[in-house]
Amino acid sequence: MRRRIFAKIFFVLVILIVTLSIAAYFLAKPVLVPIINKELQKVFKESSVSDFRLTKDFIEFYGLEIREYGSYDLKIKKARIYYSLQSILKKKIGKVEALDLNIDFNKNDIKIKANASLQLDIPAKTIDYIKLNVSSLSTSLFQIEGITLNAEQARDAGEFYIKAVNYNKLKIGDIVGKSELEGSVLNINPVLVSFIGGSVKGEFSILLDQDMNYNLRLNSQGLEIKRLVNDMEFNEKFDMTGRLDGEFSLSGNILGIKDIKGYFNTDANGGVLIIKDKTFLENVARQSNQSLDIIVESFKNYNYNNGIIKLGMESGNLTMDMMLDGIAGKRSLTLVLHDFNKEEKP
Repeated sequence: MRRRIFAKIFFVLVILIVTLSIAAYFLAKPVLVPIINKELQKVFKESSVSDFRLTKDFIEFYGLEIREYGSYDLKIKKARIYYSLQSILKKKIGKVEALDLNIDFNKNDIKIKANASLQLDIPAKTIDYIKLNVSSLSTSLFQIEGITLNAEQARDAGEFYIKAVNYNKLKIGDIVGKSELEGSVLNINPVLVSFIGGSVKGEFSILLDQDMNYNLRLNSQGLEIKRLVNDMEFNEKFDMTGRLDGEFSLSGNILGIKDIKGYFNTDANGGVLIIKDKTFLENVARQSNQSLDIIVESFKNYNYNNGIIKLGMESGNLTMDMMLDGIAGKRSLTLVLHDFNKEEKP
């Protein structure tokens, strides 16, 4: 009998505590929102939250905005901070989730307009998942249009797509791939691209931190040399026909390219090389102790059967070394695109 009485009393007390807690929560809510905004502004001066909701597993914020005038404006429709009893006792949080994040960033020559949803595992310092749609991303070095990315931790079923990339003078479109998050690294493998008349397959990885260091490796088949020459605006110096197969690697970070390496072979059909740059021909004549007329004639409609082209980077300059072999003999030359890794001045 006593047990039943104590059980009833305990049940009534639990209901009373829950009821009072809910009432206190809603009564205190108008007071807590300004306090939350005040604490938030200690970290981000120009920021605000319009409302919040508290549950046993997470606190959910609505209408969160973090901004810096003239630099960035982040608007988050809904954000969650997950916790547990253990994390509360340790004064640490578990995971943070942002749902419907609108990004408008313009700082240090970097411009981004995008929408995203993501979840961060704070103790592990990793991203659990990311869904990203970038309408535009540009720096002083490159411009990207239409990025779509869906990736999850330790799952290789994500999708990746880029509509167009303009890197300095080089233009690439319709890049597709499979994406996966591995710790703090985003891997896209394979990467598939149709490029200057040929096909390209490779892999890309980027460390998702402040520097965003990346590496790109590609294998190519059937690239049109003439289109490459035109896109790189080498056509003021020379014209060249033929096709290339080979390997290409690129590494860098958000500030620019660190290194470029490429090794290509021409296909069995060969091609034609015409040198237009008089200064280049004069330098070749001087170095070989031959007359300018002989050098001009040797590079006039030179037909080659096979050749090797190497790409490299030295002190911010893109170098292209060509070694060709034809009926008229062998030809070697080096072309340099100066300040390839720097912002072009109007």
